[in-house]
Amino acid sequence: MTQLRGTPGIMSNRTIEERRWAQAVENATFGVWDLDPRLDVVHYSPQWKAHLGFPRIDAPDSTAFWRCRVHPDDFDAMLRSLRCHLDGYSASYAMRFRLRINGSGYRTVLSRGRVVERDHRGIATRMIGTMVDLTGRSAPAATYGLATELPGLTTEVPRLPFHAVLGVARSLDGSRGPACETFSASGSNGAQGSFRLVELVDDLLGVALREAATTP
Repeated sequence: MTQLRGTPGIMSNRTIEERRWAQAVENATFGVWDLDPRLDVVHYSPQWKAHLGFPRIDAPDSTAFWRCRVHPDDFDAMLRSLRCHLDGYSASYAMRFRLRINGSGYRTVLSRGRVVERDHRGIATRMIGTMVDLTGRSAPAATYGLATELPGLTTEVPRLPFHAVLGVARSLDGSRGPACETFSASGSNGAQGSFRLVELVDDLLGVALREAATTP
């Protein structure tokens, strides 16, 4: 696995928890998402977007890309649960809902997350989570979809997404390479910051691994 530039020894000094995260994300056991609520921008791990059949797997997306694909009957409950956690009324976010996948119908997913950063006013500035596909079927290869339907909403955020902090990223030509070749590192806090992030959300990994193991 590639060492992150600017964080010497991060791979050799990686904690057991980080290695578990990186391996699970690399193998697309489940997806990892990293949300900036202020910008309404979310990064999904590239392997997970590929698993679900979406193009532009390295690109961040507007939350509108994903929310418009939640089944109408599930949308209000999903958004209410997410908002409740972002506003500090619940300890974490968890919701099962149906997600439309590129013309191949809906797949049932289970999404969990936790706010890991708030500003001085208590407003959530970063949330990290996981998503497990409960259908147990491979998605078809994408020839169109989320990023091509609303290309104008694709944007960038000024920090490494969580999967790239773990070293699970691809270079622009699709090969494996340093995460900073694909994403800006200006928002990264270095090795110690990544260790702290993993500590904050490691329980999500355990839950996601158990959920993925029981998927039919």
